[in-house]
Amino acid sequence: MKRAAALATLAISAMLPPQPAAAACSRPMVVPASSLGRMMTVDPASGEVGGVYPELLRERGRRAGCTFVFPAVPRARAEAMLRQGEADLIVGAVQVPERDLWGRYVPMIGTEWMLISTDPDPPRSPGDLLARPGIRLNVVRGYNYGPAYLALLARLDQQGKLEYVKDPQTIARKMAAGRATYAYMPSNTFAGTLEEMGLRESLGARVRYTRLAGIPASTSGVYISDKTPAADAALLATMLEQLSKDGELLARTRKFFTPAEMSSSFPLPRGR
Repeated sequence: MKRAAALATLAISAMLPPQPAAAACSRPMVVPASSLGRMMTVDPASGEVGGVYPELLRERGRRAGCTFVFPAVPRARAEAMLRQGEADLIVGAVQVPERDLWGRYVPMIGTEWMLISTDPDPPRSPGDLLARPGIRLNVVRGYNYGPAYLALLARLDQQGKLEYVKDPQTIARKMAAGRATYAYMPSNTFAGTLEEMGLRESLGARVRYTRLAGIPASTSGVYISDKTPAADAALLATMLEQLSKDGELLARTRKFFTPAEMSSSFPLPRGR
């Protein structure tokens, strides 16, 4: 009886149309890599890319049938690659209207950027920062924290108090040498940079992370290029949304940093 049933099942299966293969990306997905502290690391000598984002993308990609390649480029170049259709994802990005013109945004965690300095009495608002004589704010070219941030940079630039650099490592070196007064970025990005450069115990012990009142909190996430094939983009969005929902990105990052170093980041929705 069992043998007859098994044979019948096989016969029925043979009559059914073939089942489609599991969804998978049509080609390797390109993710430009630039230093984001522990979130994304780039070895300057070998070009090897690591960090929490690449690890999770590789892990989740294996489940979804997607592979990723990570060309190492400056942050400003990474955004240009996505805009021009030369890349599929840009990670660790804040949602801003300019980027919405060429990509789909998937929020991953909440973020509130910090003023970074060794000043024992740092400014606590944009007005306080603008009023300080003889200062210089160093910012990474290609970082964008939204309209209030850009407006602050424009006013600092008018006063000759702004300097753009290519990466957080440059800021850390200048701050260690006393040639940079302040920086502005996520606290864990800078803390990860100090760790990578061997400065966490020296410069890191003197660094303060200060909120600037009047610049609202935002989210940090991933942009998917509008020029990525639609089926691939849908698969990537599903994968990223699940990653955001399960909280693994923030949980892994927290393993590396103190609460002060993680003061920029919080789960979504806030209070979760």
